[in-house]
Amino acid sequence: MALADKLRKICLSLGKNNKPTYAVIAIASVKGICRPMFTMMDKTEKPETKKYTALREGLTELIAIPVYWASGELAGFCSKFITRNIKKEDFIPQKIKALMKDGIKNEKVENALKDAAESVIQTKNKVTNNLRLAGVCTAALLIIPAVCSAAIKPVVHKIIKPQQTNDEKPVMPEKRLQIAPRPKMVNFGANPYKSAYSRLQTGLKIGGIL
Repeated sequence: MALADKLRKICLSLGKNNKPTYAVIAIASVKGICRPMFTMMDKTEKPETKKYTALREGLTELIAIPVYWASGELAGFCSKFITRNIKKEDFIPQKIKALMKDGIKNEKVENALKDAAESVIQTKNKVTNNLRLAGVCTAALLIIPAVCSAAIKPVVHKIIKPQQTNDEKPVMPEKRLQIAPRPKMVNFGANPYKSAYSRLQTGLKIGGIL
């Protein structure tokens, strides 16, 4: 029973004082540890790919944790200005206010005042937690992606320098197109017998009798 009572008190305390910032920071911490570990355990990927992916995932959650905390605290600070106008008198019933005007103070009035004080605290906590939830959602949707896109890539390239793998083939220089020499044109229209006959006649004239 002692352990059960302690657990009940812890749960009640967390239920009353829990903040959305705690939940998202816990999730980011688990993701920052487990996701890189599972990535490095993958045997189907190349070592360089696993290192790059694991480092990128770890840096993303490392950036997310302080951004979540800062956005939650900023929302909590802003909630003080929003909830400062919430007063106990707003939660006191009109009947109790009438009794208080008449100067009557009994158990019913005291219980109403206690309930009103608790209502003020609960309302302020609800407003603060809702603003903190809106703050961490804004951080998750806008701030963290913007910071990660601007910071992670340069950091990763400084830690892991890209190397040329053996699979990459060197680029060959462009070859110039060589034009083959133009073949000589053969005049198939000439009569070979006529030219031979002309040579024969010439020889006869030179060596024959005039």
